[in-house]
Amino acid sequence: MYLFPITKLIEMLSYKAKMVGIDVIITEESYTSASSFIDNDLIPVYKKGENNQVTFSGKRIKRCSAAKGVSP
Repeated sequence: MYLFPITKLIEMLSYKAKMVGIDVIITEESYTSASSFIDNDLIPVYKKGENNQVTFSGKRIKRCSAAKGVSP
């Protein structure tokens, strides 16, 4: 199982952060790429079967097509 190494990393980072007074908040990864810490966007919790519309402060500037082999 591949989950143990990442769990160990999170535990070690949390331990080191606590030593210097940094709070670590563990969150699920849904919507984390769409939300912005700088704009104080809240990260909603995804629940299967719920159809919540979430609005983030960001805006798409250009759509990239990885299928065509084009990257920014």
